[in-house]
Amino acid sequence: MLKKRILPSLWLITMITIFIVTLVSHKPYFIMGGSTSISPLMHTLMNYYPDNHKEADFTYNSLGSDAAVIPVNKNMFAIGWLSKEYTTTNNNLISFVLSKDGMILVYNLPQNCLGNDKPLNFTQDKAKQMYLTTSPILWKDLFPEKSSDPNQGWVKATCNLKVLPYTRENGSGTRDVFNEKVLGNSQAYYPQAITVNSSTQMFSMSAGGVGYSSYSDKKQLFSNPQFANIHIANWENVIPSLDTIKNNTYHLARPFTGLINKNFKQINSLIKFLKFLFVNDYPGHNEYVVPAFKEDQYAQAAVPLNDEVNKNLQKWLNEFP
Repeated sequence: MLKKRILPSLWLITMITIFIVTLVSHKPYFIMGGSTSISPLMHTLMNYYPDNHKEADFTYNSLGSDAAVIPVNKNMFAIGWLSKEYTTTNNNLISFVLSKDGMILVYNLPQNCLGNDKPLNFTQDKAKQMYLTTSPILWKDLFPEKSSDPNQGWVKATCNLKVLPYTRENGSGTRDVFNEKVLGNSQAYYPQAITVNSSTQMFSMSAGGVGYSSYSDKKQLFSNPQFANIHIANWENVIPSLDTIKNNTYHLARPFTGLINKNFKQINSLIKFLKFLFVNDYPGHNEYVVPAFKEDQYAQAAVPLNDEVNKNLQKWLNEFP
C-alpha cells in the first residue's frame, strides 16, 4: 500500500518539474530521471555533453528506479534510469545497460570496537540476522574473534554496540537488489530499519549502524573525514572491487539500466546523447565518458554497445545516420 501511495506522488513531482522546465525555457526539454545511484554520473556526463543547452535543456530527476518507467511510457522522460534489471516486455520501449555497478555493504564501528584492521565478512545468514530479527543483536555476538582465521575481521568482546539496520526508501532499485541478492527475498520487510534517501545519509549512520550503497559511491565515502568510521564489508569472503565486479566473482553486482521510448518526441536529441554515451568516435565520448567509469571516478564497469544485452539498442541506432 505504501508503494502505491508513493508512486503517484513521484509522478506528480515529475509532471510539475516538466511543466516548470518547459515554462522557463524556449528550448525543448530533455529530462532524464529515476535511480538516485546513477544520478551523480549522469549529472557529470550532462555537464560535459557537447550538445547540452544547444538543442535542448538537459536535466535529471532523482526519484528512484520505480519512478523511471511511467514517464518513459508517457513520453515525458528521454531516458529513464534503473539501478536494477528491467524485465518487462513493451514493444515501444528499449532497455539497455550502460554499466555494471556493485553494491557495497557498509557499517559504522569505531576503532575501539574492531579487533583488527580486516573487514568484517558478511553472509546472507548474518545479513538476515541483522535485518530480519526483531530482538536486539550485538555486533560482538555476530562477529566474535576466530583465532583460526587471522584474515577475518572481528569485534571485541568489550564492544556493546547493537546492530542498527539502515535501508533505502521504497521504490529504490538499490533496495530491491539488496532484498533479492543479500536477503534472498525480493519482498523482505524490516520495519525496525531506519530509512534514508541517499548514500550521503546512509554514510551518516549512527555508531552500530549497518547499511548498503553503490560501489560507485565509495569515492564519496573515502574523501570525507566525517565518514572515517564507515567500513566496507566483504561479501562471502570476496572483496568488492572493480575487477571482482567485472569478472562476476563479487555477487552483489547490478546493472545500471536505461529505458527509452522509440517514439520520444525529441528523437534527434535522444539519438545524439545515446551516441555520446556509447560510440567511440562521437565528440566527447573518449574524452569524458570513458574516464568517468574508472576506479578513481565513478568506478563502474562500462558495458559496450555491441554487448548482447544492448543488441536491441544497437539495432535501433543503426536505423539513423
